[in-house]
Amino acid sequence: MTLEIAGKTDPGKVRERNEDSIALEPELGLMVVADGMGGHNSGEVASGLAVDTILKFAKDFLGKGRNAVPEGADKSLSARARQLQHFIQNANTVIFEKSRAFKKDQGMGTTVVAALADERSLTVAHVGDSRLYLLRNGRIERLTEDHSLVQDQVRHGLITQEQAEKSNLQNILTRALGTEANVKVDTSDHPVLPGDVFMLCSDGLTKMVTEEEMAKVMSSSATALAAVDTLIRMANAAGGVDNVTVAVAKAASAPKSGWRSVVSKFFGG
Repeated sequence: MTLEIAGKTDPGKVRERNEDSIALEPELGLMVVADGMGGHNSGEVASGLAVDTILKFAKDFLGKGRNAVPEGADKSLSARARQLQHFIQNANTVIFEKSRAFKKDQGMGTTVVAALADERSLTVAHVGDSRLYLLRNGRIERLTEDHSLVQDQVRHGLITQEQAEKSNLQNILTRALGTEANVKVDTSDHPVLPGDVFMLCSDGLTKMVTEEEMAKVMSSSATALAAVDTLIRMANAAGGVDNVTVAVAKAASAPKSGWRSVVSKFFGG
């Protein structure tokens, strides 16, 4: 079983600049999506620094067959969770220090969702409201929880998830990269099964396309790239009010076996 990875970013139909950034490194199984915020072009700067820093550290720790684990990390986490956490925390430091050094960049920040995956398992780490979804057996599940005011309200039972998705307060984040000297990075590990489809995205997609619509595209698209193109096109067709970034990883389906395989080959299936 192999993973097929593809991703793109698009400015949408309203914004003049694209403040989203994306990095894909299929050889490492790395996918990163970041959604920047800040005045002038600072959002673009912050998201770009996030993906560039994470990619650099990933190559240093994981490139050329290496599998280094950072010292001092939480040993209760898996090795890959510690690695991703380390990469993202270093990105936070880079963005925070740059925002302090240059007046025009003060207050800039970015969301980030990153994944390290192979044919057996996937580790996800995130800060902010960029998301990662899993489609398995036709059912979609969100594997990240937004760090936002409305999600906090959902968690405390003040509003429903449906109300949160329609709230005017969706853009108020409770956690972001670069806004403080230190940041808490949420991580989780998940098995990869044949036929699984994983999707990372910025909120430019989730504001415009429902989870039910996402599931239909993820399950029906022949390739990861086809899913990416269709989802971005749908977000823009729905208004494209924000930049939209999508990365998709598809695990190969389980091979046919036994008499079903013989019958399938005989009849050209």
